[in-house]
Amino acid sequence: MSRGSTGAFRLLAPGAAFYGVFFGIPLLILFVLSFWVQQGFERVPDLTRYPELCFLDRFDMLVPALLFLSLFGLGALLNAMNPSLGTSGFQMVVWGLISTIVLGHATFTINSLSHLFGSRPYETTDTSRNNPWLAILTLGEGWHNNHHYYQPSARNGFLWWEYDLTYYGLVVLKTLGLVWDLNPVPATIVQRRWKMPKR
Repeated sequence: MSRGSTGAFRLLAPGAAFYGVFFGIPLLILFVLSFWVQQGFERVPDLTRYPELCFLDRFDMLVPALLFLSLFGLGALLNAMNPSLGTSGFQMVVWGLISTIVLGHATFTINSLSHLFGSRPYETTDTSRNNPWLAILTLGEGWHNNHHYYQPSARNGFLWWEYDLTYYGLVVLKTLGLVWDLNPVPATIVQRRWKMPKR
């Protein structure tokens, strides 16, 4: 959610970090669940250039249904091939749902906890903070202050020690030729770190 988007938290609770802790996650869940109401492309007409996005918008329940069927099929196949594993189709579906729920909540913490706990190496107009613990949990999204300061970058961890597994995955995809034009962090941005005048 953080890569290049301001997210629902900013739309629903601008500048309210304390409010975000108590209401950010439920509001984000409601925002995510708003796919049940067809929004159309009026607010983002440039996305209509991508047929795969139009397809996913039109058939938004297809991917969850395919995931459900794939997990169930994998569990049934494992049970048939090696019953001693003690797995089943239903068990695989449950673990798939649990991992999806955990991933969703980890993502939602970025727009709530990353506005309360952590360091602020860059002065921004909001309360965003860098939090290494959340960066571990969210594969690099915890460098939230970096992201808010320089949003065009594909990398949230600006320094070598700011691990950003999502960015490393993007680099692998770039090497394979599947993505391109990853925006790096300019050296001038990194040099401004901790040198900003405090308000």
